[in-house]
Amino acid sequence: MIRFCLRLPLLCTCWVLFLGTRMQANPASDSLYLLQSADSLIFLEKRNIAASGRDVAQKTLAVAKSFLRTPYVSGTLDIHPSERLVINLRALDCWTLVENSLAIALTSRDQGNFETYQHYVQQLRYWGGVIKGYGSRIHYFTGWVIQAQQLGFLRDLTQSFGGIPFNKEINYISLHADKYPKIRESNALKSIQLSEKRVSAHHWYFIPKAKIKSIEHLIQEGDLLLLTSTKRGLDISHEGFAVRQNGRIHLLHASSLHRKAIISGQPLAEYMKGQKGQSGIIILRLNN
Repeated sequence: MIRFCLRLPLLCTCWVLFLGTRMQANPASDSLYLLQSADSLIFLEKRNIAASGRDVAQKTLAVAKSFLRTPYVSGTLDIHPSERLVINLRALDCWTLVENSLAIALTSRDQGNFETYQHYVQQLRYWGGVIKGYGSRIHYFTGWVIQAQQLGFLRDLTQSFGGIPFNKEINYISLHADKYPKIRESNALKSIQLSEKRVSAHHWYFIPKAKIKSIEHLIQEGDLLLLTSTKRGLDISHEGFAVRQNGRIHLLHASSLHRKAIISGQPLAEYMKGQKGQSGIIILRLNN
Protein backbone atom coordinates (compact mmCIF):
# COMPACT_ATOMS: atom_id res chain seq x y z
CA MET A 1 0.00 0.00 0.00
CA ILE A 2 1.30 3.46 -0.89
CA ARG A 3 0.16 6.64 0.82
CA PHE A 4 -1.17 9.26 -1.55
CA CYS A 5 1.43 11.98 -1.83
CA LEU A 6 -0.76 14.86 -0.94
CA ARG A 7 -0.35 17.01 2.09
CA LEU A 8 -3.39 15.24 3.55
CA PRO A 9 -4.60 15.94 7.07
CA LEU A 10 -1.05 14.81 7.70
CA LEU A 11 0.40 18.20 7.32
CA CYS A 12 0.67 21.24 9.45
CA THR A 13 4.06 22.79 9.41
CA CYS A 14 5.69 23.79 12.61
CA TRP A 15 8.46 26.37 12.67
CA VAL A 16 11.30 25.00 14.66
CA LEU A 17 13.42 27.03 16.99
CA PHE A 18 16.47 25.17 18.27
CA LEU A 19 17.04 25.96 21.90
CA GLY A 20 19.29 23.01 22.59
CA THR A 21 16.70 21.16 24.65
CA ARG A 22 13.43 19.44 23.94
CA MET A 23 10.59 21.93 23.88
CA GLN A 24 6.84 21.44 24.20
CA ALA A 25 4.57 23.46 21.96
CA ASN A 26 1.80 25.50 23.43
CA PRO A 27 -1.13 25.05 20.99
CA ALA A 28 -2.60 28.36 22.06
CA SER A 29 0.61 30.24 21.36
CA ASP A 30 1.76 31.81 18.10
CA SER A 31 5.41 31.64 19.09
CA LEU A 32 7.94 29.67 17.05
CA TYR A 33 8.16 26.31 18.78
CA LEU A 34 8.63 22.61 18.67
CA LEU A 35 11.90 20.96 18.03
CA GLN A 36 13.54 18.00 19.62
CA SER A 37 17.24 18.53 20.07
CA ALA A 38 17.68 15.15 18.37
CA ASP A 39 16.68 16.76 15.06
CA SER A 40 19.55 19.25 15.18
CA LEU A 41 21.98 16.43 15.98
CA ILE A 42 20.64 14.30 13.14
CA PHE A 43 20.96 17.31 10.84
CA LEU A 44 24.66 17.68 11.69
CA GLU A 45 25.22 13.99 10.98
CA LYS A 46 23.41 14.19 7.63
CA ARG A 47 25.17 17.40 6.60
CA ASN A 48 28.52 15.67 7.17
CA ILE A 49 27.35 12.77 5.02
CA ALA A 50 26.25 15.18 2.29
CA ALA A 51 29.73 16.73 2.26
CA SER A 52 31.05 13.55 0.64
CA GLY A 53 29.04 14.24 -2.52
CA ARG A 54 30.59 16.13 -5.43
CA ASP A 55 27.42 17.93 -6.47
CA VAL A 56 23.85 18.49 -5.28
CA ALA A 57 22.56 15.25 -6.82
CA GLN A 58 25.26 13.15 -5.16
CA LYS A 59 24.84 14.97 -1.87
CA THR A 60 21.07 14.45 -1.94
CA LEU A 61 21.33 10.75 -2.71
CA ALA A 62 23.96 10.25 0.00
CA VAL A 63 21.60 11.81 2.54
CA ALA A 64 18.64 9.75 1.27
CA LYS A 65 20.67 6.53 1.61
CA SER A 66 21.61 7.48 5.16
CA PHE A 67 17.87 7.60 5.97
CA LEU A 68 17.43 3.91 5.08
CA ARG A 69 15.60 2.09 7.87
CA THR A 70 14.29 5.38 9.31
CA PRO A 71 10.70 4.73 10.47
CA TYR A 72 7.86 5.60 8.13
CA VAL A 73 5.33 7.78 9.95
CA SER A 74 2.55 9.77 8.32
CA GLY A 75 1.11 12.93 9.79
CA THR A 76 4.32 14.26 11.33
CA LEU A 77 3.57 17.76 10.06
CA ASP A 78 0.12 17.92 11.62
CA ILE A 79 1.12 18.28 15.23
CA HIS A 80 0.04 21.87 15.79
CA PRO A 81 -3.38 23.44 15.32
CA SER A 82 -1.96 26.45 13.47
CA GLU A 83 0.38 26.41 10.49
CA ARG A 84 4.05 26.17 11.48
CA LEU A 85 7.25 24.85 9.96
CA VAL A 86 7.69 21.32 11.29
CA ILE A 87 11.10 19.68 11.29
CA ASN A 88 11.22 15.95 11.99
CA LEU A 89 14.24 13.93 10.90
CA ARG A 90 13.39 11.03 13.20
CA ALA A 91 10.41 9.76 11.17
CA LEU A 92 9.60 10.32 7.51
CA ASP A 93 7.03 9.70 4.81
CA CYS A 94 7.73 9.52 1.07
CA TRP A 95 7.41 13.29 0.63
CA THR A 96 9.47 14.40 3.63
CA LEU A 97 12.23 11.94 2.74
CA VAL A 98 12.69 13.71 -0.60
CA GLU A 99 12.24 17.21 0.82
CA ASN A 100 14.64 16.81 3.74
CA SER A 101 17.31 15.06 1.67
CA LEU A 102 17.37 17.90 -0.85
CA ALA A 103 17.25 20.65 1.80
CA ILE A 104 20.21 19.13 3.67
CA ALA A 105 22.17 18.73 0.42
CA LEU A 106 21.59 22.39 -0.49
CA THR A 107 22.69 23.41 3.00
CA SER A 108 25.87 21.35 2.62
CA ARG A 109 26.57 22.99 -0.74
CA ASP A 110 26.27 26.40 0.93
CA GLN A 111 28.28 25.28 3.97
CA GLY A 112 25.26 26.42 5.93
CA ASN A 113 23.91 25.68 9.38
CA PHE A 114 20.63 24.47 10.87
CA GLU A 115 18.94 27.79 10.13
CA THR A 116 20.01 27.51 6.48
CA TYR A 117 18.44 24.07 6.33
CA GLN A 118 15.18 25.35 7.83
CA HIS A 119 15.16 28.12 5.23
CA TYR A 120 15.40 25.59 2.40
CA VAL A 121 12.65 23.43 3.87
CA GLN A 122 10.39 26.47 4.05
CA GLN A 123 11.22 27.50 0.47
CA LEU A 124 10.36 24.02 -0.79
CA ARG A 125 7.25 23.48 1.33
CA TYR A 126 5.32 26.74 0.88
CA TRP A 127 4.17 28.70 -2.13
CA GLY A 128 6.65 31.54 -2.50
CA GLY A 129 8.36 30.37 0.68
CA VAL A 130 5.76 32.24 2.76
CA ILE A 131 3.92 30.62 5.67
CA LYS A 132 0.43 32.07 5.83
CA GLY A 133 -1.98 29.44 7.03
CA TYR A 134 -2.81 25.93 5.89
CA GLY A 135 -3.58 27.02 2.33
CA SER A 136 -0.08 28.44 1.83
CA ARG A 137 1.45 24.97 2.13
CA ILE A 138 2.01 23.02 -1.08
CA HIS A 139 -0.39 20.06 -0.91
CA TYR A 140 0.26 18.38 -4.28
CA PHE A 141 3.66 17.05 -5.22
CA THR A 142 3.39 18.54 -8.71
CA GLY A 143 3.10 21.90 -6.94
CA TRP A 144 6.29 21.07 -5.05
CA VAL A 145 7.94 20.38 -8.41
CA ILE A 146 6.79 23.73 -9.84
CA GLN A 147 8.20 25.51 -6.79
CA ALA A 148 11.52 23.63 -6.94
CA GLN A 149 11.84 24.36 -10.65
CA GLN A 150 11.27 28.06 -10.09
CA LEU A 151 13.96 28.00 -7.41
CA GLY A 152 16.30 26.40 -9.96
CA PHE A 153 16.80 23.19 -8.01
CA LEU A 154 15.66 20.67 -10.63
CA ARG A 155 14.34 20.08 -14.15
CA ASP A 156 11.75 17.74 -15.62
CA LEU A 157 13.24 15.32 -18.17
CA THR A 158 10.13 13.22 -18.76
CA GLN A 159 9.14 14.65 -22.14
CA SER A 160 12.70 14.40 -23.49
CA PHE A 161 12.76 10.72 -22.44
CA GLY A 162 9.72 10.00 -24.62
CA GLY A 163 6.99 10.86 -22.14
CA ILE A 164 3.43 11.39 -23.26
CA PRO A 165 1.02 14.09 -22.01
CA PHE A 166 -0.33 13.59 -18.50
CA ASN A 167 -3.57 15.51 -18.84
CA LYS A 168 -5.53 15.51 -15.64
CA GLU A 169 -7.62 17.90 -13.59
CA ILE A 170 -6.03 17.99 -10.15
CA ASN A 171 -8.69 18.61 -7.50
CA TYR A 172 -8.59 15.69 -5.07
CA ILE A 173 -8.58 17.88 -1.97
CA SER A 174 -11.48 20.01 -3.18
CA LEU A 175 -13.44 16.87 -4.01
CA HIS A 176 -12.83 15.48 -0.51
CA ALA A 177 -12.84 18.67 1.56
CA ASP A 178 -14.63 16.88 4.39
CA LYS A 179 -11.44 14.86 5.00
CA TYR A 180 -9.40 17.99 5.68
CA PRO A 181 -10.38 19.71 8.95
CA LYS A 182 -7.85 22.50 8.44
CA ILE A 183 -9.59 23.60 5.25
CA ARG A 184 -12.08 25.24 7.61
CA GLU A 185 -9.46 27.91 8.20
CA SER A 186 -10.35 31.24 6.62
CA ASN A 187 -9.48 31.26 2.90
CA ALA A 188 -7.71 27.88 3.10
CA LEU A 189 -10.01 26.14 0.62
CA LYS A 190 -9.86 29.09 -1.77
CA SER A 191 -6.05 29.05 -1.68
CA ILE A 192 -5.95 25.32 -2.32
CA GLN A 193 -8.39 25.62 -5.23
CA LEU A 194 -6.16 28.26 -6.79
CA SER A 195 -3.15 25.94 -6.43
CA GLU A 196 -5.16 23.10 -7.99
CA LYS A 197 -5.83 25.28 -11.03
CA ARG A 198 -2.16 26.15 -11.20
CA VAL A 199 -0.87 22.57 -11.22
CA SER A 200 -3.65 21.46 -13.58
CA ALA A 201 -2.70 24.16 -16.08
CA HIS A 202 0.93 23.05 -16.16
CA HIS A 203 1.98 20.80 -19.08
CA TRP A 204 2.93 17.47 -17.53
CA TYR A 205 4.29 14.34 -19.19
CA PHE A 206 4.74 10.81 -17.90
CA ILE A 207 6.31 7.50 -18.92
CA PRO A 208 3.62 4.77 -18.87
CA LYS A 209 4.76 1.91 -16.68
CA ALA A 210 4.83 -0.50 -19.63
CA LYS A 211 7.54 1.71 -21.20
CA ILE A 212 9.76 2.18 -18.14
CA LYS A 213 12.19 -0.63 -18.94
CA SER A 214 12.82 0.74 -22.43
CA ILE A 215 14.00 4.11 -21.06
CA GLU A 216 15.63 2.80 -17.88
CA HIS A 217 19.12 3.40 -19.30
CA LEU A 218 18.40 7.14 -19.40
CA ILE A 219 17.72 7.37 -15.66
CA GLN A 220 20.63 8.37 -13.46
CA GLU A 221 21.24 7.62 -9.81
CA GLY A 222 19.82 10.43 -7.73
CA ASP A 223 17.02 11.29 -10.16
CA LEU A 224 13.67 11.89 -8.50
CA LEU A 225 11.01 9.42 -9.56
CA LEU A 226 7.36 10.38 -9.13
CA LEU A 227 4.68 7.70 -9.47
CA THR A 228 1.64 9.11 -11.26
CA SER A 229 -1.74 8.19 -9.83
CA THR A 230 -4.77 6.67 -11.52
CA LYS A 231 -7.03 8.10 -8.82
CA ARG A 232 -9.47 10.81 -9.85
CA GLY A 233 -8.17 14.29 -9.12
CA LEU A 234 -4.81 13.05 -7.80
CA ASP A 235 -1.48 13.76 -9.46
CA ILE A 236 1.24 11.80 -7.66
CA SER A 237 0.77 8.91 -5.27
CA HIS A 238 4.39 8.24 -4.30
CA GLU A 239 7.96 9.37 -4.92
CA GLY A 240 11.56 8.48 -4.21
CA PHE A 241 15.07 8.39 -5.65
CA ALA A 242 16.61 6.30 -8.39
CA VAL A 243 19.45 4.00 -7.35
CA ARG A 244 21.24 1.52 -9.60
CA GLN A 245 21.83 -2.02 -8.40
CA ASN A 246 23.23 -4.81 -10.60
CA GLY A 247 22.74 -2.61 -13.64
CA ARG A 248 19.03 -1.94 -12.93
CA ILE A 249 17.21 1.08 -11.53
CA HIS A 250 15.51 0.57 -8.15
CA LEU A 251 13.43 2.95 -6.03
CA LEU A 252 14.74 4.33 -2.74
CA HIS A 253 11.64 5.46 -0.87
CA ALA A 254 9.85 5.65 2.47
CA SER A 255 7.49 2.69 2.34
CA SER A 256 4.17 2.68 4.17
CA LEU A 257 3.99 -1.10 3.66
CA HIS A 258 7.40 -1.81 5.20
CA ARG A 259 7.06 1.07 7.69
CA LYS A 260 10.54 2.38 6.96
CA ALA A 261 12.75 3.84 4.24
CA ILE A 262 13.96 1.07 1.93
CA ILE A 263 15.28 0.31 -1.55
CA SER A 264 12.78 -1.70 -3.55
CA GLY A 265 13.67 -5.36 -3.90
CA GLN A 266 12.55 -5.38 -7.52
CA PRO A 267 13.88 -3.14 -10.27
CA LEU A 268 11.64 -0.14 -10.91
CA ALA A 269 10.02 -1.52 -14.07
CA GLU A 270 8.97 -4.75 -12.34
CA TYR A 271 8.05 -2.96 -9.13
CA MET A 272 5.69 -0.67 -11.03
CA LYS A 273 3.86 -3.59 -12.62
CA GLY A 274 2.56 -4.53 -9.20
CA GLN A 275 1.32 -1.02 -8.38
CA LYS A 276 -2.30 -1.00 -9.55
CA GLY A 277 -2.93 2.60 -8.50
CA GLN A 278 0.01 4.01 -10.46
CA SER A 279 0.05 4.68 -14.20
CA GLY A 280 3.71 5.54 -14.73
CA ILE A 281 6.52 7.86 -13.69
CA ILE A 282 7.76 11.43 -13.98
CA ILE A 283 11.55 11.83 -13.98
CA LEU A 284 13.26 14.87 -12.45
CA ARG A 285 16.96 15.64 -12.32
CA LEU A 286 18.59 17.87 -9.73
CA ASN A 287 20.60 20.84 -11.00
CA ASN A 288 24.22 21.15 -10.02
